[in-house]
Amino acid sequence: MNRAMNYGVAGMLCGPLLIALLGGEAFPLDRRFELDPQLLERKIPGRAIEKRAPPLQRASRKGTAREKKRAVIAGAESDQRRLSLLKLTPPPSGPEEFTPLRALWERLVPGAESEGPLELGGDNFSLTLDPGKFQVIPAADGGRIIIDANRSIPPLVRSLIQEKNPTVRIVSQAPRDGKSFFSQLLRSAGFYSVEPDFILEFGDDPRLSVRADYRIERTADSLLRNETVLLYTSVGRYATPESLQRFLGRAGFQFLEPDLPQHDSPAGKDRFIQASGGSRLQVADTVLAGLGLATEAGKAIEFSGWLQQGINLTVHVDRSFVCKGRSYVLTLFDGNPVSYTLTRLLESRGVTVVLLAPADDFRAVTGKLLAALKLPARYDLHRLWPLRETPYTVQMSGFLVRDPDSHRTVFLTDREVSPLMLDLIARNGYAVTAVQP
Repeated sequence: MNRAMNYGVAGMLCGPLLIALLGGEAFPLDRRFELDPQLLERKIPGRAIEKRAPPLQRASRKGTAREKKRAVIAGAESDQRRLSLLKLTPPPSGPEEFTPLRALWERLVPGAESEGPLELGGDNFSLTLDPGKFQVIPAADGGRIIIDANRSIPPLVRSLIQEKNPTVRIVSQAPRDGKSFFSQLLRSAGFYSVEPDFILEFGDDPRLSVRADYRIERTADSLLRNETVLLYTSVGRYATPESLQRFLGRAGFQFLEPDLPQHDSPAGKDRFIQASGGSRLQVADTVLAGLGLATEAGKAIEFSGWLQQGINLTVHVDRSFVCKGRSYVLTLFDGNPVSYTLTRLLESRGVTVVLLAPADDFRAVTGKLLAALKLPARYDLHRLWPLRETPYTVQMSGFLVRDPDSHRTVFLTDREVSPLMLDLIARNGYAVTAVQP
């Protein structure tokens, strides 16, 4: 009966085909017996099937151009995806890639002996891993770590190794994989505690923030014995200054990072002005000098327009300067009503007058000067540079001024700044000026 059914189906399939070949009228094929087009796209073992694009329709000239454009775009996107895949394919790992890692690991796991090639065996098998292709390093708890950089250990061989020796761990990544590699490596090392992206903060205002890639406690009493490790593994950043490393050492942290170039930015157009205490005029002189404005002390301004009327008037000001073609004067206000009259006289000549009251401190004097110069800034807690290339930054209260014309940044503060912070600020592109009363 099965044979009869097969012949019946063959007859149904071949009947319309024979009619068409013989020149007769063909009936439409039943959709139940149509061949799935996806079956034609499957790869047959040992033979590649070329996938052809369907022909463009000839509905209209406009439609043809649109279809051609789509085909060109699709082909370009396909080529782009192919190029992206080629770029993402990592190169084979070599022994030289592990030289910095071994130097760093010997400091992180001190006293551990260098491991030789892995050799395992039993009554019915023997296994050896080529030391030129598989790096073996000691773990912190006495175990061994195999680095399968190219992911070439088959899953069954991996299971065989770990079943034979449970103290062996396998890391299936390479140092070129960056943080994902080190996270897997440190999890396999048997440390008491590993915390990624750890941030330390010292002080309130000023505040020193230090970020480490990992904080590691080798044992349960590492914190009590001041043996907590700050580990840096980032590639492409600059080295941490020795002054900061010494400071962290005094705070009870061991500092580990690979050999990196020093980050000593040349002192450019940015300025850091620290003025603590001093008189109102001393603060004003410091601020104006930081903004690059030269001042003249004790200038006498003569009103010559009234000489023909027999009026000779001269006004003495404490400081005067010019900015962008406009005249400015500073005068100390002592509550005398005459000062207001003189201020109006000077303003009638187009001079901008800044009155400094007896109670004005650094914040008030600087705020008045910046407002008169139309430089938008406010006294606030500012971060002087972001946590990008350097694993540390400084925050403190002050005025952060950005001149839109010169593109220069000036930070003005009255906070007491330690020599360590001044050193870090200078290393990050600021010309430092510390003014004492």
